[in-house]
Amino acid sequence: MIRAEGVTKVFGKNAGSAIPLLEQGKTKDEIQAETGHIVGVKDANFELEPGEVFCIMGLSGSGKSTLIRCVNRLIDPTAGRIFFKDRENGEREITAMNDAELRELRKHDMSMVFQHFALFPHRTVLANTIYGLEIQHRNAEESQQVGRKVLDMVGLGGWEDAYPHELSGGMQQRVGLARALATEAKVLLMDEPFSALDPLIKVNMQRELTRIQKELDRTILFITHDLDEAMRIGNHIAIMDAGEVVQIGNPEDILVNPKTEYVANFVEHADPTGVLTAGTIVLPFDDTQFERVAENGELVYYVRRSHPEGFRFGIDRKRRLQAVVRPGHHESVEIAPLVQIAEHAAEIARTGRRDDIALRCDAQTVLRTVLKGRSCSTVPTVVTDADGRLRGIIDEPELIHGILEKRGHREHAEATAADEKPSAGGAG
Repeated sequence: MIRAEGVTKVFGKNAGSAIPLLEQGKTKDEIQAETGHIVGVKDANFELEPGEVFCIMGLSGSGKSTLIRCVNRLIDPTAGRIFFKDRENGEREITAMNDAELRELRKHDMSMVFQHFALFPHRTVLANTIYGLEIQHRNAEESQQVGRKVLDMVGLGGWEDAYPHELSGGMQQRVGLARALATEAKVLLMDEPFSALDPLIKVNMQRELTRIQKELDRTILFITHDLDEAMRIGNHIAIMDAGEVVQIGNPEDILVNPKTEYVANFVEHADPTGVLTAGTIVLPFDDTQFERVAENGELVYYVRRSHPEGFRFGIDRKRRLQAVVRPGHHESVEIAPLVQIAEHAAEIARTGRRDDIALRCDAQTVLRTVLKGRSCSTVPTVVTDADGRLRGIIDEPELIHGILEKRGHREHAEATAADEKPSAGGAG
């Protein structure tokens, strides 16, 4: 829906003169020292798919707020092109639009939510909410109906006649979000909208945005300096450093495979439990990790090579998991869906972890859910595919390694092998 190609923004009286210097490979600091020009964004390339939340993050001064303002031309790029595509009009180049075309784009296609709310103090909550509809010259009665609907959606039903000074910071930000939603714009540009809020309110607003996004399916470009926030709400994340986009990926890609030291420093202290999946940390079911020890009728039994006296896992000829047997026993424990058990984890954990149930999940289950399940059972968690084939297991070592190292056994083994080769260079 939005595509940026080589977007560059240089601040200064003769900004264009810095472009050849950038092409020569000179750094932001070198150009500033030589010319006095400040490079805000350098050669940024990215794409937003319809309906996704795309987060751009970085430290203060990294260029993220400049970049989002280039998208709707509140700031004109020095070089590069930006495109907007929808079903009604096809693809249009934002960077080639005249003033009238830009006004129409901002009225109907793109709304912006600002960090400091930007509410009109003399207008009521409802009047603030429908301001964009007034700019669109929508019918007054229809506008008020839409305004009341979106205020209900953001949890502000009943506050229509209040004024901004009567609201808390979190409530004011909800009004800003409602105003953006009311215009029915296809794209929401959100510039650090929750950074001024208290931590608990901030998390609640992130949850609200995720809930509303599932309902309305808008396309969102979200700016933040908080990696946990980006990972909590983003489908894809672009990380910026000194004006450059240094890595783009989904949250798990960023966490597991940081491409630069700058990104690695970001993810070092990130909470992996809502991002990492079972498929990443699982001990894979293959010959390097499991050994065949017995056969009983249609089932073949395997044990973990590092724990040959431990649990046995029975699979049929199609590799589908059929049994999990405790050491010294012959009958399989119950195999139950992890998600169902995890919903009652706190209640079950109070009575002690069970040794008579193996919890099963798929590869996409996030680590936080796996942890809830592990609090209920001492039996290794089994990971299967949609057809019931065994992908591997997760026990305490996999959980600890995943949380501390933020990657799985296979990635760790590959990285270790690469590090041990003198000629390998920098391994992941």
